[in-house]
Amino acid sequence: MKKRHKSKSAQAAAERDIELYVRLEFDDQPIVEEYILRNAIERSINILFGEIGSQSIHVEIVSFRYGTATIRTKAKMLNQVRCALSFYGLHDKRECAFRIDTKTEEGNNDDDDDDDDDEGSLIMPID
Repeated sequence: MKKRHKSKSAQAAAERDIELYVRLEFDDQPIVEEYILRNAIERSINILFGEIGSQSIHVEIVSFRYGTATIRTKAKMLNQVRCALSFYGLHDKRECAFRIDTKTEEGNNDDDDDDDDDEGSLIMPID
């Protein structure tokens, strides 16, 4: 069998950085501190992918303001990060939910002409 190689443009696209807006919400605490958010992100990735698997997923907190963080990861890791954050629902024996929104770039030329504002966001209810 021949091994297929990715094109250089596909490799470059997978290696580019993607930024997400992330917010951790609890029922009784509307705004959390940065260290709690950082801990929850690390725990969510460790729980879903294990100690060894989580080492290949790099997430960096770029900025933090009013309970919302801007995190940066590689495009090829985007699905793993979103899945880990979406499935995480219990932090220190308290129910929680991550609010995730993709940071849009100006001049983004998507082929979709949809005007849905929530297309890039994933909102999980706290029940």
